[in-house]
Amino acid sequence: MKNVFGAVSALALTAIAQPAAAQDVPAAREEAAQATVDYLFPEGIYERMMRGTMEQMTGQMMESMMDMPMRNLIAQMGLPEDKVAELGEASMREMMEVLDPHFLERMQLTNSVMMDGMIDVMASMEPAMREGLTEAYADKFTAAELNELTAFFATPTGTKYAENAMLIFMDPKMMAKMQEAMPKIMEAMPGLIGKVKEATAHLPPPRKPEDLTEEERERIINLATED
Repeated sequence: MKNVFGAVSALALTAIAQPAAAQDVPAAREEAAQATVDYLFPEGIYERMMRGTMEQMTGQMMESMMDMPMRNLIAQMGLPEDKVAELGEASMREMMEVLDPHFLERMQLTNSVMMDGMIDVMASMEPAMREGLTEAYADKFTAAELNELTAFFATPTGTKYAENAMLIFMDPKMMAKMQEAMPKIMEAMPGLIGKVKEATAHLPPPRKPEDLTEEERERIINLATED
């Protein structure tokens, strides 16, 4: 009996000494994760990310693309290298000044309208994203760890960090570095397209409409018109 009593007492003392572990159940984790996510993913975060910063980034990318030689852009379309070599060094900006003098303004207005629409769409997705983020944090951290994070985020420094954790990737300095990388990305694209062609060379070419049977055409029409 004494041994049994001693074993029970030891278990009780262990439970008292480790309250965090005893409380680390799914419900406790999710509640703790929600508190953490409230700091890291506040309401309206997508609009803050996209309004101004994203618009500025896409505008800068467009400006950068306008000054690239057209031959670099056309090379990505799979044109043979000898044909690309025949092209001059004229930039897209120079070409569009002739073809469409209002091209840049048109693209800026398009970007603005699209951005406004995307902000509305992304804002409507925020509750689901916040729920997913809460579940992910609950999977990755214990309730005790989440409480520690939330306690840090409640401090002035922690709050400042949490408010900027996602926005920092849209910082102009980060965007500048991304923009610097664009020429390297564009330069790499023809080689990557070549590798894709090599990887898919064993596959038959995509079928054309005239290759389809009457039954297959009818099936396509039915799929396209189904409610």
